[in-house]
Amino acid sequence: MTTESHKIEIWDIDKIIPYEANAKKHPDDQVAKLAKAIETFGWTQPIVVWTNGEIIAGHGRRLAALKLGKTKVPVICRRDLTKAQADALRLSDNRVTSVDYDMSLIQEELQRLAAEDFDIDVIGFDERELEFATADLGAISDDMFVTDISQAVEQQKADNASAAEATDDIAAPVADALGFKRVTVAQSREIRELMGKVQARTGKSGVDALILVLSAAV
Repeated sequence: MTTESHKIEIWDIDKIIPYEANAKKHPDDQVAKLAKAIETFGWTQPIVVWTNGEIIAGHGRRLAALKLGKTKVPVICRRDLTKAQADALRLSDNRVTSVDYDMSLIQEELQRLAAEDFDIDVIGFDERELEFATADLGAISDDMFVTDISQAVEQQKADNASAAEATDDIAAPVADALGFKRVTVAQSREIRELMGKVQARTGKSGVDALILVLSAAV
């Protein structure tokens, strides 16, 4: 690899070819963030291509440039690589750029920038991430955290039971309880005969009689 292989060139965007089997996805919201970053900061990373113009790294940046209406973009053409090396570098770039971050440090940086009235929306974090990262976590009350998990579980069970009890008397379709809506004429006749016998023996009718029949069957 020579210094020449890292020389930045300006290419027509039409010469740049997306790699058909590129594994990294670029949803619309990500492309919009990239476009906003390019518009704000300029090109901090050229698109990396192979000899034939096929993208090695920078599919998202190409889409962002198209979104901005760019006709020319900065490119590094890796003419020093074989096809296999270019393919391997593409996979490596996709894998290595997927990393974990120290969110506490990011939070400090974002809070500092926000305090300086910098438009932190252009950095690329979504709204929920920004809200969390710029929040004053020191102001959160200890009451917001569960100190006794078993007590919390029992309280949740009690709340669920109360909620269920409150709905017990609400009418519901019989089909919802039984799991079917129709029976044959013969089955209907058998059900009526059975319900009649239950009513004669127990004095129960309707749903109460049906519950007795089902309870006896299990």
